Amino acid sequence: MTKLEQYKEQYVNQNIQFIVIDFDGVIVDSDQTFMKLNKGDYIYDVHPFFTSFSVMLESLDETITYNCVHLDHLQKEFITDVKMIKKDNGILMVIYDLTDHYISYQSIAQARNESIINSELVILKNIELEERERFKNAFIQNFSHELRNPLTSIISITSVIEGTDLNGEQQRMVNFLKESNLNLRLLLDDIMSISMISSGRLELRNKVFNLYQLLELVQFTYKTKAAQKSLRFALDYDEKIPEFVEGDRLRLFQIITNLLDNALKFSKEGTVALSVQLNQKRANKVSLRFKISDEGVGIPSERIDAIFESFSQLNTEDKHEGSGLGLSIVKGLLELMDSSIKVESELGKGATFYFDLGLKFQMDLASSPIVKKTALSTSTSKMRTDRKYKLLLVEDDERIQTVLFKSLMDTNFFFIDLVNDGAQVLEEVINNSYEIILMDVDLPNVQGDHITKLIRDFPFKNIKNIPIIGITASAFEENINDYLNKGMNAVVTKPFDLQELVETVLKFLKK
Repeated sequence: MTKLEQYKEQYVNQNIQFIVIDFDGVIVDSDQTFMKLNKGDYIYDVHPFFTSFSVMLESLDETITYNCVHLDHLQKEFITDVKMIKKDNGILMVIYDLTDHYISYQSIAQARNESIINSELVILKNIELEERERFKNAFIQNFSHELRNPLTSIISITSVIEGTDLNGEQQRMVNFLKESNLNLRLLLDDIMSISMISSGRLELRNKVFNLYQLLELVQFTYKTKAAQKSLRFALDYDEKIPEFVEGDRLRLFQIITNLLDNALKFSKEGTVALSVQLNQKRANKVSLRFKISDEGVGIPSERIDAIFESFSQLNTEDKHEGSGLGLSIVKGLLELMDSSIKVESELGKGATFYFDLGLKFQMDLASSPIVKKTALSTSTSKMRTDRKYKLLLVEDDERIQTVLFKSLMDTNFFFIDLVNDGAQVLEEVINNSYEIILMDVDLPNVQGDHITKLIRDFPFKNIKNIPIIGITASAFEENINDYLNKGMNAVVTKPFDLQELVETVLKFLKK
């Protein structure tokens, strides 16, 4: 026997068994490869499947093949293909033991089916998550919109009351009211920020800004805040850091102030400190480490990860105000900036939050002198006092109408006409000469942004060029950009600061 024949007998023949039966089903012969059969026994006593041999007796086919046949014999299971071939004196059965092949095939098929099922489950889960995300964002947007109108009224009326003659007790209550209004406004802004981050709708706006001035503003603000709690505030920054850098100033300020507010909240004594150190400077790129530390209650090690979750707060004996969104916003904003927040803390001894931030800087501006800019003044010295400006106020909320009307009249700069229905605006604009329009976006009948577009498409320059300042409770960035694209010169979001609103209006008037 050759080597090849030996291999064939070793690896092939052991998986194939030949059995000869007569037309009555009696076993005539068997090579006993993997099933041990006795001559003279009936084949259908070996396994019920073999009763199918009788089909051959009536069939015109010479050969019938059965695939994936499970045969149990002597407490062992085989998965086989069975071929029955009709001969002159009986039937030849050829049984192929393909147990390993079928088990492997079934495993592959099962894995494939499970993969398909898992893919479908992932798709369904993603659809569900998308639906939940859409619902959440729609809810937040509607919630924010509905809350901003009454909050605007509360803040504005508080400001009006503050300008009246008040005794000491009344002034103290107004101050409490202003502080509560500020907390509620910050809560609204936090909810909007976390919603925009999670939905991917927040985009960074990188511009050149003066980092020293930003730090000076932080120092001025938090020295006062710390003193109110009998705490100390310390600022330390490396003089080697560039003065002018390129980045999103607003979001960096938001990160720093959220971390500092958090440090103040959980500190009863000691110092809250902000340091900015230079990691490295190469070409026009600089890496800075911002570190905020306090001597407050500290954070248990098992809670460090949890404090960055939305609406999560550190449980302490003292109750602290806040939404539990500040650190979640910090984490999300830093991820947008390709950075991450890190924490070191010891319970009862305070905490240190730090992050490394890469910024660009222009070589020629890196050491330019600080230019102090004064805020826009609304004093009469900046405006002509020999005339008043004709202003159209378009607002349907009676409370906001009252506050705006009084605040604008108190400046002594305006003659004011009031409209509370979007459908009446064009008629007023055509029949009167206005120098500026203050227009709410959400109006009855016709929306303010649609009216703005109609005015901009008007054929007469004295109408189409009237400055229009939009007022809206829709604080999403894409909404504001849409209003600007439709022709509004500026958009002020509710709740607005009255001083800021008046300054915005005056900015677009001809001096």
